[in-house]
Amino acid sequence: IICLRTKHVRCFAFYTSEIYTPKFSCRLDSVTTAVGFTCNEATKVMKKPAILYHYPCPDGAFAALAAHIYFSSLRITPFYFPNTVYSPTRVEDLPLNQIDHVYLLDFVGPSGFVQQLKSKVECVFVLDHHKTAKELLGGGTSVTENVSKVIDMDRSGATIAYDYFKEKLITGNNNKAADSNALKIGEFDRVRRLFEYIEDRDLWRWKLPDSKAFSSGLDDRHIEYDVNLNPSLFQQLLALDLKSVVEQGKISLSHKQKRIDEVLEQSFEISLGAGVFGCCLAVNADSLPELRSELGNQLAVKSRNMKLRGIGAIVYKVPELENNEMLKVSLRSIGDEDTTSISQAFGGGGHRNASSCMLKCSEFENWKVSNRAST
Repeated sequence: IICLRTKHVRCFAFYTSEIYTPKFSCRLDSVTTAVGFTCNEATKVMKKPAILYHYPCPDGAFAALAAHIYFSSLRITPFYFPNTVYSPTRVEDLPLNQIDHVYLLDFVGPSGFVQQLKSKVECVFVLDHHKTAKELLGGGTSVTENVSKVIDMDRSGATIAYDYFKEKLITGNNNKAADSNALKIGEFDRVRRLFEYIEDRDLWRWKLPDSKAFSSGLDDRHIEYDVNLNPSLFQQLLALDLKSVVEQGKISLSHKQKRIDEVLEQSFEISLGAGVFGCCLAVNADSLPELRSELGNQLAVKSRNMKLRGIGAIVYKVPELENNEMLKVSLRSIGDEDTTSISQAFGGGGHRNASSCMLKCSEFENWKVSNRAST
Protein backbone atom coordinates (compact mmCIF):
# COMPACT_ATOMS: atom_id res chain seq x y z
CA ILE A 1 0.00 0.00 0.00
CA ILE A 2 1.45 3.39 -0.99
CA CYS A 3 1.09 6.46 1.19
CA LEU A 4 0.84 9.41 -1.23
CA ARG A 5 1.92 11.92 1.42
CA THR A 6 5.14 10.21 2.50
CA LYS A 7 5.76 8.12 -0.63
CA HIS A 8 6.35 5.14 1.61
CA VAL A 9 5.41 1.64 0.60
CA ARG A 10 4.02 -0.63 3.28
CA CYS A 11 3.12 -4.27 2.77
CA PHE A 12 0.06 -5.75 4.39
CA ALA A 13 -0.58 -9.49 4.32
CA PHE A 14 -4.10 -10.76 4.88
CA TYR A 15 -2.88 -14.09 6.16
CA THR A 16 -5.28 -13.85 9.07
CA SER A 17 -8.37 -11.78 9.74
CA GLU A 18 -6.09 -9.15 11.27
CA ILE A 19 -3.91 -6.82 9.23
CA TYR A 20 -0.26 -7.65 9.59
CA THR A 21 2.26 -4.86 9.07
CA PRO A 22 5.86 -6.01 8.61
CA LYS A 23 8.60 -4.01 10.24
CA PHE A 24 9.93 -2.60 7.02
CA SER A 25 9.04 0.00 4.44
CA CYS A 26 10.73 1.87 1.63
CA ARG A 27 10.31 5.17 -0.21
CA LEU A 28 9.31 5.12 -3.86
CA ASP A 29 12.55 6.87 -4.69
CA SER A 30 14.59 4.25 -2.81
CA VAL A 31 16.81 1.89 -4.67
CA THR A 32 15.16 -0.82 -6.71
CA THR A 33 16.68 -3.56 -4.62
CA ALA A 34 14.93 -2.28 -1.52
CA VAL A 35 11.57 -2.30 -3.28
CA GLY A 36 12.28 -5.79 -4.57
CA PHE A 37 13.08 -6.99 -1.08
CA THR A 38 9.85 -5.54 0.27
CA CYS A 39 7.72 -7.17 -2.41
CA ASN A 40 9.40 -10.53 -1.98
CA GLU A 41 8.83 -10.41 1.77
CA ALA A 42 5.16 -9.52 1.24
CA THR A 43 4.71 -12.45 -1.12
CA LYS A 44 6.21 -14.77 1.46
CA VAL A 45 4.02 -13.48 4.29
CA MET A 46 0.81 -13.85 2.26
CA LYS A 47 1.19 -17.60 1.75
CA LYS A 48 -1.29 -19.82 3.56
CA PRO A 49 -2.22 -23.50 3.89
CA ALA A 50 -4.16 -25.51 1.32
CA ILE A 51 -6.59 -28.24 2.35
CA LEU A 52 -7.19 -30.93 -0.28
CA TYR A 53 -9.94 -33.32 0.78
CA HIS A 54 -11.83 -36.32 -0.61
CA TYR A 55 -15.06 -35.30 -2.37
CA PRO A 56 -17.99 -35.92 -2.55
CA CYS A 57 -17.70 -37.88 0.65
CA PRO A 58 -18.90 -37.18 4.22
CA ASP A 59 -15.65 -38.61 5.58
CA GLY A 60 -13.60 -36.17 3.51
CA ALA A 61 -15.88 -33.25 4.36
CA PHE A 62 -15.65 -33.91 8.10
CA ALA A 63 -11.87 -34.21 7.79
CA ALA A 64 -11.92 -30.74 6.24
CA LEU A 65 -14.17 -29.59 9.10
CA ALA A 66 -11.50 -30.63 11.61
CA ALA A 67 -8.98 -28.52 9.70
CA HIS A 68 -11.45 -25.61 9.66
CA ILE A 69 -11.92 -25.70 13.44
CA TYR A 70 -8.17 -25.68 13.97
CA PHE A 71 -7.28 -22.93 11.51
CA SER A 72 -10.19 -20.72 12.56
CA SER A 73 -8.62 -20.66 16.03
CA LEU A 74 -5.58 -19.09 14.36
CA ARG A 75 -7.79 -16.74 12.33
CA ILE A 76 -6.52 -18.33 9.14
CA THR A 77 -8.73 -19.15 6.16
CA PRO A 78 -6.94 -21.81 4.10
CA PHE A 79 -7.53 -22.65 0.47
CA TYR A 80 -9.88 -25.62 0.09
CA PHE A 81 -9.72 -27.99 -2.88
CA PRO A 82 -12.25 -30.85 -3.03
CA ASN A 83 -10.69 -33.84 -4.77
CA THR A 84 -12.75 -36.24 -6.88
CA VAL A 85 -11.73 -39.72 -7.99
CA TYR A 86 -12.80 -39.12 -11.57
CA SER A 87 -10.90 -35.83 -11.90
CA PRO A 88 -8.09 -35.70 -9.31
CA THR A 89 -6.43 -32.43 -8.44
CA ARG A 90 -3.23 -31.79 -10.37
CA VAL A 91 -0.24 -29.98 -8.90
CA GLU A 92 -0.30 -27.47 -11.75
CA ASP A 93 -3.90 -26.55 -10.84
CA LEU A 94 -2.84 -25.21 -7.44
CA PRO A 95 -1.81 -21.56 -6.79
CA LEU A 96 1.58 -22.73 -5.56
CA ASN A 97 3.00 -19.22 -5.17
CA GLN A 98 0.32 -18.57 -2.52
CA ILE A 99 0.65 -21.86 -0.60
CA ASP A 100 3.10 -22.85 2.13
CA HIS A 101 1.72 -26.09 3.61
CA VAL A 102 -0.57 -28.65 1.96
CA TYR A 103 -2.81 -31.06 3.85
CA LEU A 104 -4.12 -34.13 2.01
CA LEU A 105 -7.19 -35.32 3.90
CA ASP A 106 -8.76 -38.72 3.25
CA PHE A 107 -6.89 -39.10 -0.03
CA VAL A 108 -3.31 -39.17 -1.24
CA GLY A 109 -3.73 -38.48 -4.94
CA PRO A 110 -2.54 -40.61 -7.85
CA SER A 111 0.89 -42.22 -7.97
CA GLY A 112 3.62 -39.56 -7.93
CA PHE A 113 1.33 -36.75 -6.74
CA VAL A 114 2.92 -36.35 -3.29
CA GLN A 115 6.44 -36.56 -4.74
CA GLN A 116 5.65 -33.85 -7.26
CA LEU A 117 3.89 -31.68 -4.69
CA LYS A 118 6.61 -31.82 -2.03
CA SER A 119 9.10 -30.14 -4.36
CA LYS A 120 6.77 -27.16 -4.81
CA VAL A 121 5.74 -26.31 -1.22
CA GLU A 122 7.32 -26.14 2.21
CA CYS A 123 5.53 -29.14 3.74
CA VAL A 124 3.00 -31.82 2.81
CA PHE A 125 0.85 -33.47 5.49
CA VAL A 126 -0.99 -36.69 4.57
CA LEU A 127 -3.87 -37.86 6.79
CA ASP A 128 -5.45 -40.92 5.20
CA HIS A 129 -6.67 -44.47 5.80
CA HIS A 130 -7.06 -45.99 2.35
CA LYS A 131 -5.14 -49.13 1.46
CA THR A 132 -3.84 -47.51 -1.71
CA ALA A 133 -2.34 -44.68 0.37
CA LYS A 134 -0.50 -47.20 2.52
CA GLU A 135 0.84 -48.96 -0.56
CA LEU A 136 2.02 -45.66 -2.07
CA LEU A 137 3.58 -44.13 1.05
CA GLY A 138 3.78 -46.89 3.66
CA GLY A 139 1.78 -47.06 6.88
CA GLY A 140 2.14 -45.51 10.29
CA THR A 141 3.27 -42.07 11.34
CA SER A 142 6.57 -40.75 10.07
CA VAL A 143 8.35 -37.71 8.72
CA THR A 144 10.40 -38.00 5.55
CA GLU A 145 12.06 -34.89 4.13
CA ASN A 146 9.19 -32.37 4.07
CA VAL A 147 6.39 -34.96 4.07
CA SER A 148 4.57 -35.89 7.27
CA LYS A 149 1.97 -38.65 7.21
CA VAL A 150 -0.54 -40.42 9.38
CA ILE A 151 -1.94 -43.47 7.58
CA ASP A 152 -4.14 -45.60 9.80
CA MET A 153 -6.52 -48.15 8.30
CA ASP A 154 -8.29 -48.62 11.66
CA ARG A 155 -9.64 -45.07 11.61
CA SER A 156 -11.45 -43.08 8.94
CA GLY A 157 -10.07 -39.95 7.34
CA ALA A 158 -12.40 -37.81 9.45
CA THR A 159 -11.31 -39.20 12.83
CA ILE A 160 -7.63 -39.16 11.84
CA ALA A 161 -7.99 -35.46 11.01
CA TYR A 162 -10.01 -34.86 14.18
CA ASP A 163 -7.34 -36.40 16.42
CA TYR A 164 -4.52 -34.71 14.52
CA PHE A 165 -5.88 -31.16 14.52
CA LYS A 166 -7.26 -31.29 18.05
CA GLU A 167 -3.88 -32.45 19.37
CA LYS A 168 -2.19 -29.75 17.30
CA LEU A 169 -4.49 -27.16 18.86
CA ILE A 170 -3.82 -28.42 22.40
CA THR A 171 -0.04 -28.67 22.07
CA GLY A 172 0.15 -25.33 20.29
CA ASN A 173 -1.74 -23.56 23.04
CA ASN A 174 -0.38 -20.19 24.18
CA ASN A 175 -1.43 -17.61 26.74
CA LYS A 176 -2.36 -14.94 24.18
CA ALA A 177 -4.87 -17.20 22.47
CA ALA A 178 -5.87 -19.29 25.49
CA ASP A 179 -9.52 -18.21 25.50
CA SER A 180 -9.91 -18.74 21.76
CA ASN A 181 -8.21 -22.12 21.90
CA ALA A 182 -10.38 -23.24 24.80
CA LEU A 183 -13.48 -22.41 22.78
CA LYS A 184 -12.21 -24.37 19.79
CA ILE A 185 -11.22 -27.35 21.94
CA GLY A 186 -14.77 -27.25 23.29
CA GLU A 187 -16.04 -27.17 19.72
CA PHE A 188 -14.00 -30.27 18.92
CA ASP A 189 -15.42 -32.03 21.99
CA ARG A 190 -19.00 -31.10 21.09
CA VAL A 191 -18.84 -32.70 17.62
CA ARG A 192 -16.80 -35.78 18.58
CA ARG A 193 -19.82 -38.09 18.42
CA LEU A 194 -20.66 -36.91 14.90
CA PHE A 195 -17.15 -37.85 13.77
CA GLU A 196 -17.57 -41.29 15.34
CA TYR A 197 -20.76 -41.89 13.37
CA ILE A 198 -19.07 -40.74 10.17
CA GLU A 199 -16.27 -43.25 10.82
CA ASP A 200 -18.74 -46.04 11.62
CA ARG A 201 -20.38 -45.45 8.25
CA ASP A 202 -17.22 -44.96 6.23
CA LEU A 203 -15.55 -48.13 7.54
CA TRP A 204 -18.83 -50.00 7.11
CA ARG A 205 -18.89 -51.17 10.72
CA TRP A 206 -22.44 -50.13 11.69
CA LYS A 207 -21.70 -50.76 15.37
CA LEU A 208 -23.06 -47.53 16.86
CA PRO A 209 -26.73 -47.26 17.89
CA ASP A 210 -28.97 -46.22 14.95
CA SER A 211 -25.90 -45.84 12.74
CA LYS A 212 -27.78 -46.61 9.53
CA ALA A 213 -30.54 -44.20 10.52
CA PHE A 214 -27.90 -41.51 11.06
CA SER A 215 -26.40 -42.23 7.65
CA SER A 216 -29.82 -42.05 6.02
CA GLY A 217 -30.72 -38.83 7.82
CA LEU A 218 -27.44 -37.22 6.83
CA ASP A 219 -28.02 -38.12 3.19
CA ASP A 220 -31.54 -36.69 3.41
CA ARG A 221 -30.07 -33.26 4.05
CA HIS A 222 -28.44 -33.22 0.59
CA ILE A 223 -25.47 -31.21 1.85
CA GLU A 224 -23.12 -29.95 -0.85
CA TYR A 225 -19.67 -30.97 0.39
CA ASP A 226 -17.72 -28.60 -1.86
CA VAL A 227 -17.03 -25.62 0.40
CA ASN A 228 -16.30 -23.45 -2.63
CA LEU A 229 -19.81 -24.09 -3.97
CA ASN A 230 -21.32 -24.09 -0.48
CA PRO A 231 -19.51 -21.49 1.67
CA SER A 232 -21.71 -22.35 4.69
CA LEU A 233 -20.64 -26.03 4.62
CA PHE A 234 -18.73 -26.01 7.90
CA GLN A 235 -21.47 -24.10 9.70
CA GLN A 236 -23.99 -26.67 8.44
CA LEU A 237 -21.89 -29.57 9.71
CA LEU A 238 -21.30 -27.91 13.08
CA ALA A 239 -25.05 -27.30 13.42
CA LEU A 240 -25.98 -30.97 12.91
CA ASP A 241 -27.91 -32.42 15.83
CA LEU A 242 -27.29 -36.15 16.18
CA LYS A 243 -30.73 -36.96 17.57
CA SER A 244 -32.55 -35.00 14.85
CA VAL A 245 -30.48 -36.62 12.09
CA VAL A 246 -31.24 -40.10 13.45
CA GLU A 247 -34.98 -39.41 13.77
CA GLN A 248 -35.14 -38.17 10.19
CA GLY A 249 -33.20 -41.21 9.04
CA LYS A 250 -35.57 -43.63 10.73
CA ILE A 251 -38.45 -42.16 8.75
CA SER A 252 -36.70 -42.44 5.39
CA LEU A 253 -35.01 -45.84 5.78
CA SER A 254 -38.00 -48.00 4.86
CA HIS A 255 -38.74 -45.98 1.72
CA LYS A 256 -35.11 -46.20 0.64
CA GLN A 257 -35.06 -49.95 1.16
CA LYS A 258 -37.96 -50.34 -1.27
CA ARG A 259 -35.98 -48.43 -3.91
CA ILE A 260 -32.90 -50.58 -3.25
CA ASP A 261 -34.96 -53.77 -3.56
CA GLU A 262 -36.25 -52.65 -6.96
CA VAL A 263 -32.72 -52.09 -8.27
CA LEU A 264 -31.43 -55.35 -6.78
CA GLU A 265 -33.98 -57.20 -8.88
CA GLN A 266 -32.22 -55.83 -11.97
CA SER A 267 -28.78 -57.17 -11.00
CA PHE A 268 -26.71 -59.16 -13.49
CA GLU A 269 -23.53 -61.22 -13.38
CA ILE A 270 -20.19 -59.82 -14.51
CA SER A 271 -16.75 -61.34 -14.92
CA LEU A 272 -14.41 -58.92 -13.12
CA GLY A 273 -11.54 -57.85 -15.34
CA ALA A 274 -12.98 -60.07 -18.08
CA GLY A 275 -12.36 -63.13 -15.89
CA VAL A 276 -9.12 -62.24 -14.14
CA PHE A 277 -10.76 -61.54 -10.77
CA GLY A 278 -13.69 -63.95 -10.73
CA CYS A 279 -17.40 -63.14 -10.95
CA CYS A 280 -19.87 -61.05 -8.96
CA LEU A 281 -23.16 -59.20 -9.38
CA ALA A 282 -23.51 -55.69 -10.78
CA VAL A 283 -26.28 -53.11 -11.20
CA ASN A 284 -26.72 -49.89 -13.10
CA ALA A 285 -27.16 -47.22 -10.41
CA ASP A 286 -27.61 -43.92 -12.24
CA SER A 287 -31.00 -43.48 -10.54
CA LEU A 288 -29.79 -43.92 -6.95
CA PRO A 289 -26.89 -41.52 -6.35
CA GLU A 290 -27.55 -41.19 -2.61
CA LEU A 291 -27.95 -44.94 -1.97
CA ARG A 292 -25.02 -46.44 -3.84
CA SER A 293 -22.98 -47.53 -0.84
CA GLU A 294 -25.88 -49.30 0.86
CA LEU A 295 -26.96 -50.76 -2.48
CA GLY A 296 -23.43 -52.06 -3.04
CA ASN A 297 -23.31 -53.73 0.36
CA GLN A 298 -26.62 -55.52 -0.15
CA LEU A 299 -25.60 -56.47 -3.68
CA ALA A 300 -22.40 -58.03 -2.30
CA VAL A 301 -24.48 -60.13 0.11
CA LYS A 302 -26.74 -61.25 -2.75
CA SER A 303 -23.68 -62.06 -4.87
CA ARG A 304 -22.16 -64.24 -2.14
CA ASN A 305 -25.49 -66.00 -1.60
CA MET A 306 -25.44 -66.91 -5.30
CA LYS A 307 -22.00 -68.56 -4.80
CA LEU A 308 -20.18 -65.70 -6.53
CA ARG A 309 -17.59 -63.41 -4.94
CA GLY A 310 -18.95 -61.32 -2.06
CA ILE A 311 -18.57 -58.15 -4.13
CA GLY A 312 -21.18 -55.79 -5.55
CA ALA A 313 -20.34 -53.60 -8.55
CA ILE A 314 -22.28 -50.32 -8.66
CA VAL A 315 -21.99 -48.89 -12.15
CA TYR A 316 -22.97 -45.37 -13.20
CA LYS A 317 -22.03 -42.40 -15.33
CA VAL A 318 -20.45 -39.26 -13.86
CA PRO A 319 -22.20 -36.19 -15.36
CA GLU A 320 -19.33 -33.89 -14.36
CA LEU A 321 -17.03 -35.74 -16.76
CA GLU A 322 -19.23 -34.83 -19.72
CA ASN A 323 -18.17 -38.11 -21.28
CA ASN A 324 -20.87 -40.69 -21.92
CA GLU A 325 -18.25 -43.24 -22.94
CA MET A 326 -16.90 -43.58 -19.40
CA LEU A 327 -18.40 -45.36 -16.41
CA LYS A 328 -17.51 -45.32 -12.74
CA VAL A 329 -17.37 -48.81 -11.27
CA SER A 330 -17.74 -48.60 -7.50
CA LEU A 331 -16.99 -51.89 -5.74
CA ARG A 332 -18.34 -52.83 -2.32
CA SER A 333 -17.47 -56.07 -0.54
CA ILE A 334 -18.24 -57.97 2.63
CA GLY A 335 -16.03 -59.97 4.96
CA ASP A 336 -12.46 -60.50 3.84
CA GLU A 337 -13.14 -59.84 0.16
CA ASP A 338 -10.58 -57.28 -1.02
CA THR A 339 -11.65 -54.99 -3.86
CA THR A 340 -8.48 -52.90 -4.15
CA SER A 341 -6.55 -55.22 -6.47
CA ILE A 342 -9.40 -54.97 -8.97
CA SER A 343 -9.69 -51.18 -8.83
CA GLN A 344 -5.94 -50.65 -8.95
CA ALA A 345 -5.67 -52.81 -12.06
CA PHE A 346 -7.79 -50.20 -13.81
CA GLY A 347 -6.19 -47.05 -12.40
CA GLY A 348 -8.39 -46.64 -9.32
CA GLY A 349 -8.08 -47.43 -5.64
CA GLY A 350 -9.64 -47.23 -2.20
CA HIS A 351 -9.69 -49.69 0.68
CA ARG A 352 -10.57 -53.33 1.14
CA ASN A 353 -14.34 -53.14 1.29
CA ALA A 354 -14.85 -50.04 -0.85
CA SER A 355 -12.91 -48.94 -3.91
CA SER A 356 -13.59 -47.65 -7.41
CA CYS A 357 -12.18 -47.09 -10.87
CA MET A 358 -13.16 -45.58 -14.22
CA LEU A 359 -13.88 -47.84 -17.17
CA LYS A 360 -14.87 -47.39 -20.81
CA CYS A 361 -18.42 -48.48 -21.59
CA SER A 362 -17.17 -50.87 -24.26
CA GLU A 363 -14.76 -52.49 -21.79
CA PHE A 364 -17.48 -52.95 -19.19
CA GLU A 365 -19.73 -54.56 -21.80
CA ASN A 366 -17.05 -57.24 -22.18
CA TRP A 367 -17.34 -57.95 -18.46
CA LYS A 368 -20.99 -58.94 -18.71
CA VAL A 369 -21.28 -62.71 -18.55
CA SER A 370 -24.24 -62.76 -20.95
CA ASN A 371 -22.22 -60.88 -23.57
CA ARG A 372 -19.13 -63.05 -23.09
CA ALA A 373 -21.21 -66.22 -23.48
CA SER A 374 -22.54 -65.01 -26.82
CA THR A 375 -19.12 -64.16 -28.30
